[in-house]
Amino acid sequence: MRNYFKNILLLTIFITAISCSVETETHIVKTPVLELKATGPLFQGPNTATVTWEYSLEELFSETENEIVIENARVSTIKIIPQKNVEYPNLGKVVMEMKPKNTNMTRVGLLETNFDNSQANNFNVAEVQEDFNEAFKDEKLTFVADFDMLDEEYFDDLTFDLVATFEIQTRK
Repeated sequence: MRNYFKNILLLTIFITAISCSVETETHIVKTPVLELKATGPLFQGPNTATVTWEYSLEELFSETENEIVIENARVSTIKIIPQKNVEYPNLGKVVMEMKPKNTNMTRVGLLETNFDNSQANNFNVAEVQEDFNEAFKDEKLTFVADFDMLDEEYFDDLTFDLVATFEIQTRK
């Protein structure tokens, strides 16, 4: 009798697990080239550059016929590229955070080496990205780069190109 109830319980758990699973489709979404800007004057030590990306889920997922339901979302790459013909000061490490419109700011990447003024800088992306699927639904993300300036001072604005890539899983 005990085995009978045990088997019924296991069967119920199995059926529940199968019925609750949702079939998803993975999309790779890349931002357009965004202009990340720090307003001068800037001084030695920590400084901040920001840019906001506004988008429409309908435009990003135009091939999706049903209602757009985001099951999971994460940042997969972050790249900051120095703009051509700009004399940059010496910069150290950079921490990249992201602030969605309706949720808290989250650290999403780190450039562990000093910033290279001559080429694209690829960030190490955070392994844990909690609740980002809710944040991506906001249709507005502000990227915040906290960088360490190694030179004493820089009186102009600093601008960089920023490109981020996301892996988004939507319900089929």
